[in-house]
Parts: sequence; C-alpha cells; structure tokens
Amino acid sequence: MEHLIIDVSTPTFQTDISRLTSVAEETGNEPDFLSLNTQQRQDLTVWWVRYLMLHDRDSEAASCIDNAVFNDEINEWPLLFHSWLWLARMSTFIKNSDYILALGSAENALNVLVEVTNKRNEDFLAILASLLYNLAIVHSQTDDNSRAVKELTKAQKLLERLVKRDSARFSAMLVHAVEASTSIYKNRANQMNILAHYQHTTELYTAMLNEGGAEKTREALENLIDSLKNEGDLLLQMGNARGAVKFYTKSLRYQKKISNTMGERELTLSIALAKALIRLVNRRAAAEQLLNSLLPLAQRLEATKEIAEIEQLLNNRNKNFNIMTMLKGLS
Repeated sequence: MEHLIIDVSTPTFQTDISRLTSVAEETGNEPDFLSLNTQQRQDLTVWWVRYLMLHDRDSEAASCIDNAVFNDEINEWPLLFHSWLWLARMSTFIKNSDYILALGSAENALNVLVEVTNKRNEDFLAILASLLYNLAIVHSQTDDNSRAVKELTKAQKLLERLVKRDSARFSAMLVHAVEASTSIYKNRANQMNILAHYQHTTELYTAMLNEGGAEKTREALENLIDSLKNEGDLLLQMGNARGAVKFYTKSLRYQKKISNTMGERELTLSIALAKALIRLVNRRAAAEQLLNSLLPLAQRLEATKEIAEIEQLLNNRNKNFNIMTMLKGLS
C-alpha cells in the first residue's frame, strides 16, 4: 500500500506565488517568509511543506508544519490550509511508523474540517478522502483491519466522485486506493469485486497514459500491477491456483494497456500465469502452449533465469504426465 500522494490534496492557493516558488525550486532553499503579506506567507508555507515532502525532506517539512500549527496565527488561517497541514503532518508520522501520533494529527485535522461550511468544495473533499486513506493505512498497520476496510471504502467512493470532476488531478490517487484493496481487503472475493468495479475506470486511465498521461497515474498503475501479482503469488503458495490465475490475468491485462510491447515485465507476469495454469487439470494444455510461446521471447531478451524456469516447467509438465500415465497402468 502506497503512502498518500500529498500534492493531490493541496488546497487552491489564494495568490499568485509562481515567482516565489520558481526561486525556491531553483535554489532548494527555504523562502523568505518575513517579507510577504499574510496570504502569500500562508500559500508559500503550504507550497514549501509540499515541496519538502515531495523531495523526501520530511524532517524539514515536519518542523515547518509544527512552526505553523503551534503558532497563535494559525487560528486566522483558511480552514482548508490549517487542516491540510495536519494531514501532511499525519503523513510524516506514518512514514516513520509513529501511528499514535499519526492518529493525533488526524484528530486535529478533523477538528478543523468540521468547521468548514462548504463541504462540497473540491479541496475539502480531497482532504477528507486523503485523510480517510491515511487512516486506512494506520489501522491496517495496527491490526484494526475492519476499521481500515471501512475507511478505504469511503475514500474510494469520494475519489470516484472527485475523478468525475477532475480526472487529471485525482486519477492517480484513485488507482492507489484501488491498489490498497489488495492488501487491506482480506477477503479475496471482495478484492476481485473492487477490482471489477473500477476496471473500466482503470482502463480509461491506461488509455490516457498511452496518449501521454500523467507520470503519477502510471506509477499508481504499476503499483497496482505489482500488488495484483503479489496477491497471485500468495494464493499460489497457499495452493489456490484458480484464485491466482484471476490475479495474474488482471495484472497482465493492465500491463498490456500500459505497454504495447512484450518486455521483461510482461515475461515475468506471463510465466507466473503459466505456473498457476499448469496446476489446473483442464488448463494444462493452455499453460504448455503459453510457455512454448514465451520461450522465444525469453531468448530474445537474453533472460537466462526465465529461460531456465520455462524449460523446467515444461520438463516437469512432461514428467508429471508420464507419472500419471504409469500410475493409471498400475491401478
């Protein structure tokens, strides 16, 4: 499960701070807040916290947030800015596995959010959805899975609404929330239901990517593909080959939409699918056919490990067939 994409929930700035941010981006140094008026200072503080977090400078971001939220002036800040700072602080605590402090930040964020009058505002809903997503992470990590499922489900529904308003802004976050289902929803049937529900949406985003879509959406889809494969691996280890086939098939479907070429990633996923198919009596012929078609690809890619794995699977298939034939002759 991925950490929150913090910039998705950033509220709309009140002023034009592009000149200030370009200077800060160029130098990487903290801006001069003292020379700014109140609104510019508030905007730039939020932007600077986001910048620090996106550049993995979390300790600096935490100090900047603390300086703001524990200052008496915070009571005069826009409510969405104030709540977002607590959301960002919650994210820094989650990255450090400080789940009790993360819950404290969530409570502080909610105390501010309840004061917001326009609860249909896009920025308000974005912060709320992100907060629910963060809470799902915390409760999943602290073994309160039933609560995590409820929070993630609510986050998904909110993000689904937000995507209809602004798909460019919220699509990656929704895909991350769908990907999180593979680890938080322990019931495999529920996992597949969620994946089926969002399949059309996810395929729409893959089509956008092929036309030159956002990098974050691509990253979210790649994480979803990895999670689906991991679930397939787990099911196969547990002896549930039929369930594994479903997850491998879905991961391959998404991967093929991201890339039209057959490369190492497609090869790995296809071999995993073949390993699951070969364990199902009525699908062994399909598994063998798939493996035979993958061998030239593995050779072209000079994938030595995968070539050996394919050949081993094919040899074992023939040995198992011979063993079964001889056993039938003895019975």
